[in-house]
Amino acid sequence: MRVKRLLIIISTIIISLFVIAGTTFLILTNPNVKIAGWQELDTQKLERIHQTATITDKNGNIIADGIYSKNRIYTPIETIPEWTTDAFISIEDKRFYSHKGIDYIRMLGAAKNNILSASLREGASTITQQLIKNTHLSNEKTFGRKLREIRIAKQLEKEYDKKQILEAYLNIVYFGNNVYGIGQAAHSYFDKDVSQLDIAESALLAGIINNPSRFNPLTHPDQAIKRRNTVLESMLKNNKLTSDTAKLEKEKPLQLKQGYKDIAACYIENAINEAGELLDCLQDELFEQKPTITVNANFALIKQISNSLSDILQDNRYKIRVLVIENNTSSVICDVSNTNNNTDILRQPGSTIKPFVSYAPAIEKKLIFPTSVILDEKTDFGGYSPKNFNNKYYGNVTVSDSLKNSLNVPAVKLTDMCGIPYSKSVATRFGLKFSDKDNGLAIALGGLSDGVTLNNLADAYSTLANGGKYKKSSYIKSISTNGKTAYVNKTAETKAVGDDTAYLITRMLLDCAQTGTAKKLSQFGNVAAKTGTVEHGDKNSDAYCVAYTPRHTVAVWYGNDENEANIYGGKEPTIAAKRVLEILADKSQFEIPDSVAKLDIDARKLQDEGAVYLAAPDLPKRYRISSYFSKNNLPKEYSYYELPEIFDLLDLPELEHFEIIDGFVE
Repeated sequence: MRVKRLLIIISTIIISLFVIAGTTFLILTNPNVKIAGWQELDTQKLERIHQTATITDKNGNIIADGIYSKNRIYTPIETIPEWTTDAFISIEDKRFYSHKGIDYIRMLGAAKNNILSASLREGASTITQQLIKNTHLSNEKTFGRKLREIRIAKQLEKEYDKKQILEAYLNIVYFGNNVYGIGQAAHSYFDKDVSQLDIAESALLAGIINNPSRFNPLTHPDQAIKRRNTVLESMLKNNKLTSDTAKLEKEKPLQLKQGYKDIAACYIENAINEAGELLDCLQDELFEQKPTITVNANFALIKQISNSLSDILQDNRYKIRVLVIENNTSSVICDVSNTNNNTDILRQPGSTIKPFVSYAPAIEKKLIFPTSVILDEKTDFGGYSPKNFNNKYYGNVTVSDSLKNSLNVPAVKLTDMCGIPYSKSVATRFGLKFSDKDNGLAIALGGLSDGVTLNNLADAYSTLANGGKYKKSSYIKSISTNGKTAYVNKTAETKAVGDDTAYLITRMLLDCAQTGTAKKLSQFGNVAAKTGTVEHGDKNSDAYCVAYTPRHTVAVWYGNDENEANIYGGKEPTIAAKRVLEILADKSQFEIPDSVAKLDIDARKLQDEGAVYLAAPDLPKRYRISSYFSKNNLPKEYSYYELPEIFDLLDLPELEHFEIIDGFVE
């Protein structure tokens, strides 16, 4: 009797708890009950798929239409094949058309499984809930977030019909590889419009969204096919396919074809970001104005470079980005990447910063010639002791050789000679930025508090190619909003350094591409280049090669945040730059400005004394070397030529054929 009473009490408590929990759930998820601090449905976040931008090239040809947030391509539901929508509904939400935002049957099943597994592994989210999560909430797995999701989903179902919900969902959902929306996914994976998708392709795309990394068809094709077949099986169970059709579609091989619009995705996204900056508005505000953005891109070049670098860009071990600037217009004509690497991503520049914080300031200040000798040895700068690569030092080296071989100690010495404030002021004129914390000599080696963008670096080197004239590069030629011209690119150029300094740096970097750290580019006689490698712990986190010709600047970045394999500026990025330069095929040569003179100097004085003397008029050719100098800073002394032994003077090559005669002839 006592046990029976105890069981009744326990049962009553459990039932009461369930009633309380159920009532609380219904109250919290009822959109008619206002709860302070809880987000309500914002239809503007869904309507943004209809607020789109148009991208055109310089000739007015439409490159991409219907572009909206995150480079998605707006796709009306009427253009999506029925079997495509069937695929998504079958695998994601088979009772989509019958529930009112929440699938309670599926929710109870998921709750049971979560209780048994003591986790929140299953979410049982409907398509409506997924849409709300992707537009209104974060991805955190908490009961609070789930309750808010259910609440807003119910509200959405009251204001939108199923057709509108499905259209918004398919235009927003993530497909991996920085691909958002069914429109971009069709172009990215199959190079076709959504309306052209077949059943197998539709099933593949529907399968990706459950786990875009695991079912990535580019990196895990077997898993993607297996998941596709699971979707086809779901379609069969939901009577959307016959068994014969399902069998036929399962047997189809995976045939991917990267689309043209996907190849240009990085460029288009960065152009849209730039448009927002130019018009001083948020991206959402930009799309509300339905802009037409005319860009500087060479889309044929983008495609050619992407194809040439396809093996590199598909190497998911590293983040990679390649930028090409047309020097005379400061136009970004190519920007390709395998990651969502926007123009505002800051990274440590490594040795690529040396020309601007060490060498250009020292030349501008008339402290050095390219042939000046500097001692490369282990040096302590008031507690800061930089090391060369492999801790190797070379003694007396010329300034030119120290830059060519990217020696660290000479670079720090030059920055120290110039003074940090002056070095920073010169580098700033090249478009490089520093924080208030960047007040140590480590800046000479790229040790910055925040870092620089790849665009910053490309602009700095393009400035050298342009004779020391800086102009910020741009993706955009013009912008029209609501049918009216809102912006035309008329960015003015400013003087960073004299054309003499720019040319002398270029001469040194031409040597770098021939016999220095960028020697993988030695096949080109007109390429100046600098590499950079950033060490982070026991591996290298960043590697660069920035190369330029008179017409183009090519900047390549490799990021290595997770992979254990090392990368080096003189290897992977330089190999990629080489392929790009081969495509660009610029044969023009750098012209010597009037401010620069080519003079002979005394090689003996340079070697023996480390001093730069002009060659005396009577100095034999074998003691001369030619070097370039700024006419504003020339050597002021000639070497004194001492007569050598007579046979040395005669410069006779075979002295053993001569005989000394003792005596005089009268």
